Parts: sequence; C-alpha cells; structure tokens
Amino acid sequence: MRIIVCLHDMEAGGSQLNALDLAAAIRDRGHHVMLYASPGPLMDRVHALGLDLTLAGSSARLSVGWAAGLLRLARSWRADVVHTYEWGPSIGVSFGAHGLIGIPQVMTVPCGDVPRFLPRHLDLIVGSRRLWADTGAHTRRHLMAPPVDTVACAPTDPRPARRSLGLSPEDLVISLVGQMTTDLDQAAGVIAAIAHVDRLAEREPAVLLIGGGGPELVRIRAAARRVNTRHGRRVVLVTGSLPDPSPAYAAADVVLGMGGSVLRGMAYAKPAIVLGADGFCEPVTRRTMTSFDWQGYYGVGDGGEYGLLPHLMELAADAAERRRRGEWSRAVVEEHHSLRRAALLLENIYGNALGRRHGLAERTGSLARSAAELGSFLTHRLLAGRPAV
Repeated sequence: MRIIVCLHDMEAGGSQLNALDLAAAIRDRGHHVMLYASPGPLMDRVHALGLDLTLAGSSARLSVGWAAGLLRLARSWRADVVHTYEWGPSIGVSFGAHGLIGIPQVMTVPCGDVPRFLPRHLDLIVGSRRLWADTGAHTRRHLMAPPVDTVACAPTDPRPARRSLGLSPEDLVISLVGQMTTDLDQAAGVIAAIAHVDRLAEREPAVLLIGGGGPELVRIRAAARRVNTRHGRRVVLVTGSLPDPSPAYAAADVVLGMGGSVLRGMAYAKPAIVLGADGFCEPVTRRTMTSFDWQGYYGVGDGGEYGLLPHLMELAADAAERRRRGEWSRAVVEEHHSLRRAALLLENIYGNALGRRHGLAERTGSLARSAAELGSFLTHRLLAGRPAV
C-alpha cells in the first residue's frame, strides 16, 4: 500500500513521535510511506528513521493551502490511504482529498476528547478504552494503546546522558518531555511542576529537566529563570525542542508527563507521574493502573492545585522504591504497548479502509453533519478569543 501520514506539527510531542514510530514500522513491513507536515524540530528524527517527507506549504491545517497541497500529493504520488493525526489534519483531509476524490482516510485521536465534528463514516483510532466507549457514534472505531519502540527506548546507563545535559550524578533529575502548549492543559502542568520542584529543591538536589517546544515556551522559560535566580543554581533546565528526547529519559530518576511521552519514560524503567488537566496528578502504580488502562495516561482533575510534591518527596526519599517502580513500569510497556503489535493492527485498518471505498452519498451526508458541527465549534472558539486551530 501507498500511505500518506499527516502530522499536525513537527514538535517533539507524544502524538508526533508515535506517528513517526508507526510510520517506520509500517514501512518496514513492505509498504510505501510518505509524511506530510510543516517544517519543525522533528525533521532530524524523520531523516534518522529514513522516512520520506513532503513539506506542507502552510502550517495551518484548516487552510486551503494545506489541504490543496495534500490533494496534489495524493494524486501525484498515487496514494492508497491517508492517515491523519489529531483533529486539524483530519478535517483538512476529510473535506479535501477524501471529500473531493474519495481517497480512503484513517483518523487518530490518541488522547483528550474526540471532537463531535469529526466525520463518523471514517475509521477512527483512539488511544484509551474511555475514548472508545465515548465514540459509539463512530461505527468504525479502533482501540490502539500508544505504542512504544521498546528496543530504541530501553534502560541504559544515565551517566552519558547526564554529562551531555550538564547534570551531575548526584542530581535528582525529574524529566518532563512534551509540548509547551495550552492544548490538554499541558503548559499548566509544566508550570505546576516548576513550582513543586522549586519547593522540593529546598531539601533535595532536585533538577527539573523540561524538553519540548511550543507557543508557551517563553512563559515557561521565564518561570524557570525566577526559580533558578531564587536558588542561586540551576533547578530548572529548559532545553527547548528535542528532536531526540532519549537523553532526557535516560538521565531521569522520575518522569512526568502524559500519553505517549510518559510511556516512553516508563520504557526506560523510570517511575512515572501523569500530569493531566485541571490539576490531575497521579503516579503510575499497580494501584492506579486500572484507571490508566481505562482513561489512558491522562486525566482531568477537579480544578484544584496539582498534588505533585508529596509524590516527588516519596520517590526522592527512596531509591529502592524508584528502582522497583521503574522495573515494573518497563514490564507494563513491554506487555501492553508493543510497537510491533500496533503496526500489525494498523496495517489491517489500512487494508480494510482501502477495500471499503465510501460512496458519494455516504461521504456527503457525513461531511454535511461535520461541517455544521465544525462551524459551531469554530464560532465558539473565536468568540472566546482563541485561535481557530
């Protein structure tokens, strides 16, 4: 098969890294894969994986230019299937290449919530049992837990990674890799982590390592500078975009984050704490695993403060517990998040989508409903002073 994979951007976030790992795994199974995305920090990762890339002329996934570029690529490259990640690219393709020429499309929304306006006749892949249960209107939906390449992401000696980042063997390193954005309340979790590590650093040699780019990076750097100035040492290290986040995971004693990002940390045999929206903060343990198996490695709190400090203090005080929890984390990833198993499932989804071919009437009815829902969503978003995409 000839498959175009559309990423919503090329920042080093969990969704994007999952998309690249799966694209490489599908390519290695004998299929032709072409990425379509705007330039960004992950281009080095794309080249390292040996994946083909066509650059989008516009970074706005709902722009005519972005959709027209994808349509031209689908025609000239003779694509069989287009796979879109997140809602922006999914809408851009469904009203573009899929709606106009009927090319089969598969959509992935790995975490958060699935927007009501996504077309319901298309294959939809979600990353948690909760999302699968919530999307009953999508009759062709599939559950795929975020996959992890457990060969590339594996326990290793932390000393080389620490040296490369300017960290000492004595530091208690708490790593957080993700996108610095308000989407899914990620920036709020990062700001909270800075505040809690600020307090932890009064009694422990703690360093918070933050990796990732995005529109909130300026605000996060400013918060980090204030903490570092107060302590007279580097308590918060903000690296910016990390095309290869492996040193951040390898150097860590504890990992923070959500979704695929926190799973990668677990693959390195690190204890993990999930930071979600509205103050959600839970360690990944045997006790909490049932909840994470249902909702994915994300959650929504009650709007209160993030209760991160007690979890950090517990792990800081007990190296043996960090080791035990890290070994268990690695076993969870190996058992439930195999990249090979995910690639087999995805290959089957692509094949079924290609063989199904929706008629014009089915496409038109589903897309008309989506257009009405999308219009309402964008209107409310703009009235709230937020960008459309």
